[in-house]
Amino acid sequence: MKSKPIPVWLLTGFLGSGKTSLLLNWLRDPALAHAALVINEIGEVGMDNTLVASVVDSASVLTGACVCCAGLEGLEDTLSELWWDRLYRRRPRFDAVVIETTGVADPRPIQDALRRHPFLRERYALQSTLSTVSATHGCALLGSSQEAVAQVRAADVLIVTKTDAADPNELIAQLMFMHSQAHVLRSAHAGLGWRDVCKASHPLPAQSDDALSSSVGPAVHSHALHADFVSTQAFEDLAALHAQLTSLLSGDLVRLKGIVALKNGQMCAVQWSWLDTALTVTVHEGVPPDQWGVTCIRQAKSH
Repeated sequence: MKSKPIPVWLLTGFLGSGKTSLLLNWLRDPALAHAALVINEIGEVGMDNTLVASVVDSASVLTGACVCCAGLEGLEDTLSELWWDRLYRRRPRFDAVVIETTGVADPRPIQDALRRHPFLRERYALQSTLSTVSATHGCALLGSSQEAVAQVRAADVLIVTKTDAADPNELIAQLMFMHSQAHVLRSAHAGLGWRDVCKASHPLPAQSDDALSSSVGPAVHSHALHADFVSTQAFEDLAALHAQLTSLLSGDLVRLKGIVALKNGQMCAVQWSWLDTALTVTVHEGVPPDQWGVTCIRQAKSH
């Protein structure tokens, strides 16, 4: 008897919008206890896989470049490998897949690959596309970033994050105007429950070939970004951490993210995005990373 396709949840949202914080919360829900996770990160050293390692058994990481820039072959290979490993019991059995894209990914080529690639279409089914938009920066971002606009238009569920830090009403009105078919949910302190997401999900109809080709464009393109990993030694204290890492916040930096250590043994997750006024530093209680340091994503210099 042929098995039913495995549902795929596609999670997207611009840099710093709170995707990973929500994901960490959702992965603790029993409904995702046996989910596999595919994480795409810009840069050679991933951080998100370290953050989720304590709550998921089956994770694959695509580092180095955004899949919608470098082409979808890496994602297609990863999903195929996941399925065969599941069949031959080389990894824990999973009943769903969550794909977390980079913060600058256009999700539409990924959606298209899941619908058109013969093997993926047979073995997987796109359940929903979720896009996070920060209440603190969303309005400004939608006026300046074509990637953020694409993420909104491709989603069937829009999640307005950080509603504890800013009034979301203006942003929600803008999102509803841009994409009236999508459900809009609110999340404060990354507290939106997975069950609420499931209730709101309803995959949108696939676009026609002509509409898709005009909206997605070429399969390989560039976001004019590059990533560098900055290794760090253990910091004397939090003041030293802030002083050294704040010095990295130059004008061309759009995102900083990583896990670092203090000399007292404490591990800290460090994050910053281009519209933030200061670093965000929180205690990291999970597994230590393979390398201590931060990934800095910068605008590429034009020649």
